[in-house]
Amino acid sequence: MSERNWKLIGAVALIALGVLGRVALRPFVPAGNALLAFDLFAIVGIVSVLAGVLLGGYYSLAVPLAAMAVSDAVLGNGMIFVFTWSGFAMMGVLGLSARKSRAPNAVFGLKLTGIGVAGILAFDLWTNVGWWALFYPHTMEGLAACFAMALPFMVGHILTTAAVLPTASLAALYTVENRSRLAAALRARLGLPVAA
Repeated sequence: MSERNWKLIGAVALIALGVLGRVALRPFVPAGNALLAFDLFAIVGIVSVLAGVLLGGYYSLAVPLAAMAVSDAVLGNGMIFVFTWSGFAMMGVLGLSARKSRAPNAVFGLKLTGIGVAGILAFDLWTNVGWWALFYPHTMEGLAACFAMALPFMVGHILTTAAVLPTASLAALYTVENRSRLAAALRARLGLPVAA
């Protein structure tokens, strides 16, 4: 299979993961529990970073934007979408910055976790500016109130990203680096002919 086809399959898989992360997990999050806000955005943040690292190029922007567009079509969203969508695009670009040094090892997993945490922090700061611009008084007191209300969500996003990204990234990197061998093993397991 060509590299282009592998990337397309990877993009569709990451988009599906982002959409499922937002839509399917929503009913399991207790109301008002900001520390468990992983269903809302942290999964899409992880998908965004992985799109940059694994797929590169325009996929680093297309994957997070598509995941948000599809999930927002299901869940709904307001004008804040301008900030959330662009925030995830920033995270995809951050992932792209680590693409050349990728390796399926613990050191890179930690580096990617740092990028993810920095990205989700930048995302939260950016979207908080959006909340302030759209919904709060345009004063320093309004800005302070907006950021104070957002702190539990920021902590939840950071904790979720730090907990999930290392495992997800190393599993994804291992799969990408060994895709030919894994595909041959799957074909053999299914009794299909294995290409020489």
